[in-house]
Amino acid sequence: MKELKATRVPPGDRWAIVDGDDQIHSSLTEVLNQIFMESGMTEFYIDAQKGEVHIEDGQEKPPTIKKYSLYGEEYS
Repeated sequence: MKELKATRVPPGDRWAIVDGDDQIHSSLTEVLNQIFMESGMTEFYIDAQKGEVHIEDGQEKPPTIKKYSLYGEEYS
């Protein structure tokens, strides 16, 4: 399952780790290195349009559980 690890902070090539402290990294290379140091993951998925860095943790997404009302009608 992909996990969001960092987001871009405009303007320019500045990045912040989502679950970390409020430190702003001055380049994509620095933030990728920080993610590697924290998680040990070496495969990164970068969405340039959204400004996000994801990692794949190897776990499958849990199946969605269907919920029903008292009358058997499905709702989300």
